[in-house]
Amino acid sequence: MGVAWVLWIFSLRVRIFLFLVLVLFPLVLLAEGKRDTLVVVSGKKGERVVSAQVYNMDTNNRMIFYKPKPFEFVTNVPSDIGNLYKTTVKRENLSRLALLLGGTVALVAFDQQITDAVHHFGNYIGLDPARNFSRVSLNIGKASIPVIDLPQNLNSAFYFIGEGWPSILVATGFIGYGWAGHDYRARQTASQMFEMFFTLAITVQSIKRITGRESPFQATQPGGVWHPFTSPAKYQRDVSYYDAMPSGHFATVMATITIIAGNYPTNKWVKPIGYSLLGLCGFAMIHNGVHWAGDYPIAIAIGYTCGKIALARGHRTETRSGFGALWGKNASVIPFAYGNGGVGLSYRCSF
Repeated sequence: MGVAWVLWIFSLRVRIFLFLVLVLFPLVLLAEGKRDTLVVVSGKKGERVVSAQVYNMDTNNRMIFYKPKPFEFVTNVPSDIGNLYKTTVKRENLSRLALLLGGTVALVAFDQQITDAVHHFGNYIGLDPARNFSRVSLNIGKASIPVIDLPQNLNSAFYFIGEGWPSILVATGFIGYGWAGHDYRARQTASQMFEMFFTLAITVQSIKRITGRESPFQATQPGGVWHPFTSPAKYQRDVSYYDAMPSGHFATVMATITIIAGNYPTNKWVKPIGYSLLGLCGFAMIHNGVHWAGDYPIAIAIGYTCGKIALARGHRTETRSGFGALWGKNASVIPFAYGNGGVGLSYRCSF
């Protein structure tokens, strides 16, 4: 009874912590200086006026966020995947790509030693490596529909950080705050995060099937065996034998940090906290045998790049100075005439 009571208390605390940190997280990023405006944007059909909001970062810099379009987080995915490929093969990025692949090869060569060292340290500090989760299901009639698996020990809680649910809960928090507070920045952040989920799912799963690397807990030899271009049917039968490279958990956390930090650059604590959680998640996944250290570099690169691609949409950053700080980048005053001999002035400002 005593042990069961302790586990129940721990589980309750984990649930409360996840709710407060993930669902209410956007409330910590309350926007200052927000004001509604209209801006002129250029598109394939020429210029048009759209709703926007201005957020002042300091006296000279501001961010302008457009009102997100319905379902653009889905319609943007094909171009995101295309931009990911273009970014990868750009001439100026080839040196970074070579460094990324070289670092991955170096880690893969020592993956078994790194994994053994992580196990040793985790056991030394008493960190239980078991993946221990409690499933929450929705009972509809006689059917039981799984909803979410909640962690029941500390290592599983760190591992849970990289699961899809935490990022979805964070995005849901941004949606709630965005609609309740009429905040375009929060709504764009949520839209970009959901856009990133789809892009990462397609990209990471494609690479996993190409590489076909064994997970540590299923490894048939030190460092795991590689099974390139595994058939879809074989892959689905024994997923953990083929899906280690790259880490979808790591890519998701990295992209989430990139998007939030990019949209809230004045909140300097986002990156330190985010990268700390990323490190804990990485340690936990090696300790519980889900991933090798060599699975991480490519995952970080994919997550960061997908986050940056999503960030490029829906807003722009401007530096204001001198006359432009008051009137905007382009301003014009045009005289016009109307009926019965009336005259007037038309002022147009785009910024």
